[in-house]
Amino acid sequence: MPYPGLKDIRMSFDIRPAVLSDVDAIMAVEKTGISHPWDRASIESLIKDGNKTALVALSGQDVVGYIGASFILDEAEIGNVCVMPGMRGKGTGSALLKSLIEDLESKGVSSIFLEVEDNNTTAISLYTKFGFTKYNMRKDYYGPDRNALLFKRP
Repeated sequence: MPYPGLKDIRMSFDIRPAVLSDVDAIMAVEKTGISHPWDRASIESLIKDGNKTALVALSGQDVVGYIGASFILDEAEIGNVCVMPGMRGKGTGSALLKSLIEDLESKGVSSIFLEVEDNNTTAISLYTKFGFTKYNMRKDYYGPDRNALLFKRP
């Protein structure tokens, strides 16, 4: 499926499925950009559970980003997308999201859901670029005056 505006994602990194030996690196990536990072058991579950998936972006041997989702039947929910500060704005998030969508579609997923804080304009722009549309809002979901926007694709 074509992704408008993404004719050529320059990749100075590789994308591959996460493995258990990546957990410490994934946790380190999360600490650079998520105010409430997931615990070890939750990240391990993304890797071990048959109804979940996680991908990592590698620069050399270093994990510089990751994305994770859970799925059942034809629906999936993206849990987290996180990229190291030095790799942001270089297509890392786009490559991770594109790879995840392709992975989920190969598993028969046709609808993908996610939530994002309403002030995270970078993430909102990324999701919109990949055909996600806002369908609702959860007021104060992340705390007072910190709303969650709900997106879905298609």
